[in-house]
Amino acid sequence: MAGLEFRGPFLLVFALGQQLGTLLQQAMADAPLPPNEFAVYSALRLMQPTTPTQLAGTLGMRPTTLSSMLVRMSRSGHLHRRRNPADGRSVILTLSPSGVRVTEACFGAFSVAIEAFRRQLTVDESALLADLEAMSAALGRASAELAELDQPGLAEAGG
Repeated sequence: MAGLEFRGPFLLVFALGQQLGTLLQQAMADAPLPPNEFAVYSALRLMQPTTPTQLAGTLGMRPTTLSSMLVRMSRSGHLHRRRNPADGRSVILTLSPSGVRVTEACFGAFSVAIEAFRRQLTVDESALLADLEAMSAALGRASAELAELDQPGLAEAGG
């Protein structure tokens, strides 16, 4: 590995994403939902009722990417949307009973993947999760910082 004796955080996380995708594809090949959709369904199942903004934030997804998935979920009859009584503009999301069923139908296949991972894990899982949460928070703050720099007039004002 000339020049890659050590993978930096971004390259390592990219590689981890690829490895995770492979593991989940192997384990969930016959599941009713593909892994990327299962992630959204399962997060919504745990968070409901919630807003699209909250769900996108938890998943680290761009709102537009989540929006197109929510449209597919609605068309499949797996999603209920209702006006948010707190502001009247946003919506509140919940899984329909069929959405809950299809999510839960993936649990067996997902369990195969997570248990295989845990058998191979050589560090404390709670410490690993804490480090990953810290990285997620740092990435969110870094993205917000760069978004502020993109604001017209900020660079000229020295801000």
